[in-house]
Amino acid sequence: MSKILLIKPRLLGLEWTAITQPMGLTYIGATLKKAGHEPKIHDCALDYKDLHVLISTIKDWKPDLVGISIIITELEQTKIIMGIIREILPEVPVTFGGPWPSANPEETIKTFKADFVVIGEGELVFPKLIDAINKGLPTDSIAGTASIVNGNVKINPGQQLTEKELDALPFPAWELLNHKLYAKIPTQSLVGGRPYMAIVTSRGCPYHCAYCHQTMGKVFRKRSVQSVLAEMEELRFKYGFKEFEIIDDCFNLDRKRMYEILTGIRDRLSDVKLHFPNDLRTDILEQEDMALLKQAGTVSASFAIETSSPRMQEMIRKNLNIEKVVCAINAAVDAGIYSTGFFMIGFPTETYKEACDTIDFAASSSLHRVLLFNPIPFPGTGLAEMAADTLKNKNLIFDPQKINYHTSTLNISAMSDREFNRVFRKAYIRLYLNPKSILKIIMHHPNILSLPRSFVTLIRILLREHRAA
Repeated sequence: MSKILLIKPRLLGLEWTAITQPMGLTYIGATLKKAGHEPKIHDCALDYKDLHVLISTIKDWKPDLVGISIIITELEQTKIIMGIIREILPEVPVTFGGPWPSANPEETIKTFKADFVVIGEGELVFPKLIDAINKGLPTDSIAGTASIVNGNVKINPGQQLTEKELDALPFPAWELLNHKLYAKIPTQSLVGGRPYMAIVTSRGCPYHCAYCHQTMGKVFRKRSVQSVLAEMEELRFKYGFKEFEIIDDCFNLDRKRMYEILTGIRDRLSDVKLHFPNDLRTDILEQEDMALLKQAGTVSASFAIETSSPRMQEMIRKNLNIEKVVCAINAAVDAGIYSTGFFMIGFPTETYKEACDTIDFAASSSLHRVLLFNPIPFPGTGLAEMAADTLKNKNLIFDPQKINYHTSTLNISAMSDREFNRVFRKAYIRLYLNPKSILKIIMHHPNILSLPRSFVTLIRILLREHRAA
């Protein structure tokens, strides 16, 4: 048996962002426990300013191995964490996983001096790697890993879990989480802090949006309806959770399955609340879907629209049908679901007029709230390739300040820097600073007590001068 510390870094300056439970680590923790190991999860949201709890844990608990799961916005803190680990326990093997390492395994090993990278889904791979390390067996050919071999990074492609394997996984190790931590920090659903639990009912997305990572791949794989409902029932009746955030890539891709899950929730878990932070493909939703979502307890849903321009939709390879998007949003609002729209301004080749048209669309929609972002060309995505000619300094996409959604000033569009700044100022005034928008948020927000913190964060963002790189 090995003691394995699983670490979730966070974006420095946590007050700017929202988090959810590290579901990948809870699944890893469950498979490690099943294999006879002793895992411990440390979420750096607990001590992100100085990592004092993490330092004490490493010193006192003395793990045999460390696993770190990161996304790109957590690179800055990850460097600090690696420095701490190497100083206190220099001989302990460190394995990286998550979207950033999976997309950039060679860069991960070279930059962070990681011993191993688990590529993609790690529930079956990581225990196999640990077993090989403990037994002194070769580790350089394990499928789904990367490591240094003869001075070079060797990458061994892995395979995605099948639907049968997904159903065979143990339920996440919820007991390894600090539930009080997640109850007080804003979550992915953006309706404030409160007790809740995240759930993953499927993996993978068949769409090819240029700005998106492909950690779970482009093959949609679904857990059985029975497995999903059993997990929710255990969380409800054993742990007492009444709110759930569904965090799939595309929950509604299989409409028949969606209906079976929602009907089961309605009939077997009638007192729960559901939130869909970003996992509903908007233009394949029908009006009757919204009615069932509401019957199943849906309180809020977010719709990733990005742009109202058909040309830009084709360019970013999202290809949303905007007319159907409007119908779906209206149906959600009519059903009493608090609806948020996500938009991006500044895609490669996007003009000032196209950007303004998107703002007009968002402002005139029935959405309760609109969130506007600057598209970030994360390394390993199609958007990074599209932006390559625009960015004079390619290293900017590795700068933590440039890849933070709330502080990024990268201008990869066809707009001049002056137009780029102007379009955001126009958007802020129309979307955030007019009484009608503010009243709409206040009247329909599902967690009114969280609004003061949300408005403080918004003011901080609006006060920041938006300069292009």
